[in-house]
Amino acid sequence: MVDQQAIYQRIIQLMNDSVVEYKLLKHRAALTYEDLAAVQKETGFIGTEGKCLVLKADDNFLVYITIQGQKVNFENMKEVLNATKVRLATQEELMDNFGAEPGCAYPFGFNEQYPIYIDPQIYEQEWLLFSPLYPTQTIQARGEDLKKVYQQLGNQVTEVTSFNL
Repeated sequence: MVDQQAIYQRIIQLMNDSVVEYKLLKHRAALTYEDLAAVQKETGFIGTEGKCLVLKADDNFLVYITIQGQKVNFENMKEVLNATKVRLATQEELMDNFGAEPGCAYPFGFNEQYPIYIDPQIYEQEWLLFSPLYPTQTIQARGEDLKKVYQQLGNQVTEVTSFNL
């Protein structure tokens, strides 16, 4: 069982340790991009929504981070990862391995065994929005600052552009 509170605290600690400029926003539950768009209007926070996907390539989990609106090219992904099959993690796999429900996958703070693949476009965003695990909270962080977080992680971190269509 994954300790959600420990993960949440780790996400915040990583951002503080990296001196990331961010705001933690609390709001009603938002599990879809449509919900989040409505919450953004209600609360007035701005930014580009991050897209955090937990994937399973053959028997191994990985996390891919890009921005909302980017379509993922699973064929390119299979080739780059040298995998025969790549799919989204199931709801059960997401909860068991990351403590997250669909719509609340988070971009860092999970077990170091899981590699991270990043679309470098996230660093170009003035403000990137992402879930810190809970559907009632959003982090608004400077895109350029997130590079500092990824540099301090024990996870394998790889920048890729070929995963998008």
